[in-house]
Amino acid sequence: MHSTGNFTTKCLLLAWLLASTVCQPAMASQPVDEEKKVLVPGIRNPDLKRYRVMLAGLDAFDEYHTLAPAATQLRFKLRPRTGSPAADMENLALRIAGDTSSIEVAVAADGIFTLPRSETAEDKDADLVLNKKHGGYRWRPDIHSDGVPDGMRRLGDVRLECKVLIAIAKKEMGFATRTMINGLMLTTDWCTNKEIKMPGMSTRPVVSATLVDGERRLALKIENDGKEYLVPVSDKSYSDDALIELQFVDQTTVPLPR
Repeated sequence: MHSTGNFTTKCLLLAWLLASTVCQPAMASQPVDEEKKVLVPGIRNPDLKRYRVMLAGLDAFDEYHTLAPAATQLRFKLRPRTGSPAADMENLALRIAGDTSSIEVAVAADGIFTLPRSETAEDKDADLVLNKKHGGYRWRPDIHSDGVPDGMRRLGDVRLECKVLIAIAKKEMGFATRTMINGLMLTTDWCTNKEIKMPGMSTRPVVSATLVDGERRLALKIENDGKEYLVPVSDKSYSDDALIELQFVDQTTVPLPR
């Protein structure tokens, strides 16, 4: 196990880079809680982000698509930060804005959008701009394989979301910072570090989340008043086809297909 000081350094560094990262450093007299080390939720400031940075996520989706071969597209989902009123989700509008061009990006009522590729926008170093107050929103990759039952998530889909998220974070930071984190993580593939727990997001409160792989069942920790559950994306003993079985406050558990 890493020392508390080393763990705290990792948490502070990633929290600075990823803003909404949740870190739970242990007190000196207490053991480190393995389930609450380093989390990777959304990246900060979705209301103004360079288009080239976001393209790194599209490239990662293509590169690691074998994690979720039945996922037909990479989508992103906008959601208000904690404390923002739900009404802020109304009338969302995105555009890829360059000096002399503007490409509208459709946003669904639930905050879902897909990002088109544009050589012109890339060449002109355009920005992805949201029509809302700066800093009021989080965004996440939203990847779902065809055929996954309603109310469930596939582990490979969440692993691919982690790849996309980290690829964008790396593109956004400088070489020196990437190198520093590579050293702290002891790997260039941060999603495989055992201290990474990828929060799965739910718009409905979850009372339990269970990772199921054949006869194996693992209860996942619930966070943020049931809106998140921590997924061990780095644990290769669970297959990409493992399913996360969710039980909601207002509904019984969806049965697994037999």
